[in-house]
Amino acid sequence: MKKFALTVLFILLASPAWATTYFLAPASAGGNDSNNGTSASTPWLSPNHPVNCGDTITATPSNAYSASNFGAGKWGAVSCPSANNVAWLTCARFDACKITASGNYGMWVSSNFWGVQGWEITTSGSFASCFLADPGSASGSTIHHIIFANNVANVCTDGGFQIVNSGSNSVDYIAIIGNAAYNTTSDSSECYSGISILTPKNSDTAAGTHIFVAGNFSWNNFDPSPCAGGTPTDGEGIILDTLTHYSYTGQIVVNNNMFLGNGARGWQVVLNNGSSFAPIYAEYNTVYGNGGDSHENSICGEMLMNESFGTTFEHNLAMTNRTVGCGSNPVYAFYVSAGNSTDVVDFNWGYSASGTNEIALGSSGFSYGSNNVFGTNPNFSNASIPGAPSCGSATSVPNCMATVVANFTPTNAAAKAYGYQIPSTSSTSDPLFPKWLCNVTLPPGLVTMGCGSGPASSLPAPPTNISATVK
Repeated sequence: MKKFALTVLFILLASPAWATTYFLAPASAGGNDSNNGTSASTPWLSPNHPVNCGDTITATPSNAYSASNFGAGKWGAVSCPSANNVAWLTCARFDACKITASGNYGMWVSSNFWGVQGWEITTSGSFASCFLADPGSASGSTIHHIIFANNVANVCTDGGFQIVNSGSNSVDYIAIIGNAAYNTTSDSSECYSGISILTPKNSDTAAGTHIFVAGNFSWNNFDPSPCAGGTPTDGEGIILDTLTHYSYTGQIVVNNNMFLGNGARGWQVVLNNGSSFAPIYAEYNTVYGNGGDSHENSICGEMLMNESFGTTFEHNLAMTNRTVGCGSNPVYAFYVSAGNSTDVVDFNWGYSASGTNEIALGSSGFSYGSNNVFGTNPNFSNASIPGAPSCGSATSVPNCMATVVANFTPTNAAAKAYGYQIPSTSSTSDPLFPKWLCNVTLPPGLVTMGCGSGPASSLPAPPTNISATVK
């Protein structure tokens, strides 16, 4: 009997706990943090409650949500002993939970193991990012395992989706998946970008992908002039910025995004060149028509690696639509500046009508690979920069952006294998996919899951001078 009892106890302890669904609503719809949150009639007002990984807080569709209930310190402790999941704050219907914030961040996630999906945020005033991950002064440590998925940043002043440091702490293990960032950089207090990975910090040194940016659309992000007291320096579709600040070494993958018609570079990494550095992979991104800010005065490329080591560009499609940009500088499809022999640019498609397809300056030991296709027009179906997103009748960000995807699909058959690919419903075997996400339930259609045991994806083998590791 004792043996039987111990066996039963072991089974019970080993079995996963059932996920719990909680409910949330604005104050005008009965939201109150004194409620128990367990039914739609007793919803919470904020996510500031202890929950478990796998739990979901379902938000009632409303335009009346206040940013003050989603700021720093408003995110409860999440129990996640296996560190392979998140607690979700999910709108009950895509794009039907909205925050309009003035002089305040829309959402400031300041705690571990949180995911946000299905929200739309607009901000105005200074220091008002739409979606921010930042440990804040109260955290006391670097935060990690955060997901922004299937959200819309629609007109923001201080960046659409960004991570930053607070004091000596920052962010690690973040996934930004299937979001839209439109016109998100209008504040002049600093210079911002649509998606910004600024000064991340290792929470551990485990192998595998720590930062994953995939399936996003980032466009029409222009810095005002002046910003940060001078001429604009940013306005990228995405920037990986100053990874040397904490000697960050976590693997970063930027996969299958569209960066279109931004003020500065479409895709940029800068300052990843310390004695230790982060391996970075940029794959299957479509980058077009960037560098449109006449106030800038800096080097200009659709895809730029600047002072970055261990950086790989493969299967990207980059096309310029102007002869000069970022001020009056030549615009290149691919630009490598101050790199070295650990950098790889191969298996890409790049085109500039003016012939400025690629350049490498001050990059000792670097040379472009022999498998690039440079100088041939991909002939996009209808290369026009979209206006503001209107996703109210859509089911997801990719569904909302379906026309944009169609417009930026090459009609040149040979170019179709490069740049953004419609996500597959089948899982592949992808050594760069963050394996902790394999336990997470993501909205369908945002990204091809790389968790399968079948044939590997069609990516070339990782270069031998840096390692592609799996976690």
